[in-house]
Amino acid sequence: MKHILLLALMVTAGAINAQLYFEDFDSYAVGDYISVEGAPAWAVWTAGNEGGDMDAQITDEAALSGSQSLKIFGNLAGGPMDVVLVAGLEGAYEVTFNMLIPAGNSGYYNVQENQIPGTAWAFECNLNADGTVNYNVDGLIVATGAYTPGSWLKITHYIDTDSDLMHLYLDDEYLAQVPYDGGQVGGVNFYGAGDGVNIPTYYIDDVLVDLTDPVVDNVKLTTPIDCTFGPNPAQDFVRIQANLDNALVRILGLDGKVVLQERRNDLVSGSEFNLDLDNGIYLLEVTNGINRMTQRLVIQK
Repeated sequence: MKHILLLALMVTAGAINAQLYFEDFDSYAVGDYISVEGAPAWAVWTAGNEGGDMDAQITDEAALSGSQSLKIFGNLAGGPMDVVLVAGLEGAYEVTFNMLIPAGNSGYYNVQENQIPGTAWAFECNLNADGTVNYNVDGLIVATGAYTPGSWLKITHYIDTDSDLMHLYLDDEYLAQVPYDGGQVGGVNFYGAGDGVNIPTYYIDDVLVDLTDPVVDNVKLTTPIDCTFGPNPAQDFVRIQANLDNALVRILGLDGKVVLQERRNDLVSGSEFNLDLDNGIYLLEVTNGINRMTQRLVIQK
C-alpha cells in the first residue's frame, strides 16, 4: 500500500501526536481567514482569492469543542465561499469532521479526487434543511441518511484508494458502503451551497485526518437481504417481511428525499407500515447498515 502525505498536513500546527492532522480552530483569532492563517493545509478553490469572499473565517458563533469553529455560508445558487482542506493521500484513511447546520439552513461538501481542486469529484454530499442527507456519485444517489437540524453531526469517512471503497458513518452509526471513485483523497471541499431552496449556512469543527485499516468489502461478507413486501401498488399500508432482526425501513421520493423512516425489529415475522402518501412512484429501502435492498413502490388510491 502506498501512502502519500502532503507536506501541508505534516507541518501544520494542527498536527498532533500520531494523528496526521487535527484542527479545532481554537488557535486562531476570530475573523481570521482560514486559507491565509491555515495555509498550506487550507486553500481557496481558486488561488488569488485568499482573504476575500471565497475564503472562510473563524467564528465564535458556534463550537463543538473549545469556543471557535469555521463558518461556511453562501447563496442559493452556491458560493462564493469555497475552501478546501488539501490532502493528496493514497491508501486507507479516516476523514472525520463535525458539522452544525442551523434549523432552516442547508449544507454541502464534496471530496476531490486530486489535490488540485476541480480535477474530479469523488462524491458530493447534500445536507438538506429537512434533515435528509444524500450522497451522490456522478449525479446518482448512492446513500441516504438523516440528521437533526440545529445539532452537531459527526461525519466519518473510511476511504481506501486501493480497494476503491468508502464506509460512511453519521454520529458513529454505520450508514453505507459506497464505491470510492478516485486515485487520491485529494481534499475536502467545503462549499457555500445546499439544497437550492434554503440558504446554505453551516459550521465545521474538530477535523481529523488519520491512517486507518484497509477498507474491506463488507457487503460480500454478509448474507444478502431476503425481503418481500406488498401489496404493490399500495394504498394506505404495506406489509414487509425480511430476514433481519434489526432494520431501518425508508420510503424515498424519486428525488432521493426520505418521506417515511422507521427502525423495526419485527420484520422476520412480517410487519405492516401505515402509509399517508400521495399517489406516485416511490423507493422502498430496507437496510441493516451493511446490506441494502431497494425496490419500486407504487402508491395508487
